Amino acid sequence: MSAEMGAALLRLRQKQHPRMLIVRNDGLGDFILTLPLVASLKAQWPGCHVTVLVHTALMPLIPLLPDIDAAIPDDGFLLKRHQGLFSPRDRKAGTRRLASRLRGEGFDAALVVYAEAATARLVKRAGIPLRAGPARRLFFWRFNARFKTSRKASSQPEYQLNLGYLPLLGLEPVYRQPRLALPPPPMDFKDPFAVIHPHKRSGTALAWPMENFVTLARRFLDKGLAVRIVGDEADRPVLEQWFGAVQGAELHIGLPLPDLTALIAAARVFIGNSSGPLHLAGLTGTPHVAFYPQNRVSAPTRWRTLPHPAAPEDFRRYLLATEFPKGCVTCEGERCPHFNCVASIGAAQALAAMEAWGEGGEEGG
Repeated sequence: MSAEMGAALLRLRQKQHPRMLIVRNDGLGDFILTLPLVASLKAQWPGCHVTVLVHTALMPLIPLLPDIDAAIPDDGFLLKRHQGLFSPRDRKAGTRRLASRLRGEGFDAALVVYAEAATARLVKRAGIPLRAGPARRLFFWRFNARFKTSRKASSQPEYQLNLGYLPLLGLEPVYRQPRLALPPPPMDFKDPFAVIHPHKRSGTALAWPMENFVTLARRFLDKGLAVRIVGDEADRPVLEQWFGAVQGAELHIGLPLPDLTALIAAARVFIGNSSGPLHLAGLTGTPHVAFYPQNRVSAPTRWRTLPHPAAPEDFRRYLLATEFPKGCVTCEGERCPHFNCVASIGAAQALAAMEAWGEGGEEGG
């Protein structure tokens, strides 16, 4: 422990109501997997005030999360993936405004759970005394408390890795279920229904084929279970192409995050790829079945949903992954003889996986 970190930690521990900043400004699923960190921090340090720095698109979700006291939006100025959306001048101005905002908040500590170089510069520029971030990055020197575990090499799930930041504050990495204040549902639900989120645009992991989702939707409808297809506005052309002719399937495109959360919470079952809406299902405790590749950085052992009290103990029963004789670390794509491995998971397996939740397999509802 450096002298700077030791002094900052001593000052922090002497405060009854420290102001904590948690940075997780990337995707929806990533943010949800950080919520146990917030819940555990609040449980172990009840007097602390927790602010999260999140992407602007996630701000509508914040009022549903009682463990979070405040939120600061990032329009994307800090992320490499969004660099092309802004001119260099606008990015500098946006980052400058964020630094001024953080400085004015008087934070005592920042846990930079998702770190890029711009974020590391930001928390140091804001003068936050204790700055915790990953040690395995070129910009690690801007942090004075360092998380040394390699995420890529670890066999722990993402939510558990995030809890590893707590010992840097002298706390225990104990899992706590995040609290959720559900809003009223966006519509009246007369019949039981399944929510299907079939289109994964990000390319962060292999996806189950669209034709498999269509087959599954038809099977649900044949069994009397209504089907609601969800996606963003950018998904509309693809969803209309694949599901427009599926009689009985309703498309709910571009729902606000609170409405999407309430819709998923009311569903009999959620079906989808590894994505943000899937993790909403995990947060709400909705029975869910999802499809993953077997490579280590994308597998369910790393990106499983939260262990909600309502979930079956063995997540492998409903988070389905392939088991080809290949020790994959990252996906080799079309160079792999098993590509696309996720396509080998059939609709019958998905229906059978519902039994893990007591959903009766092919009987649907």
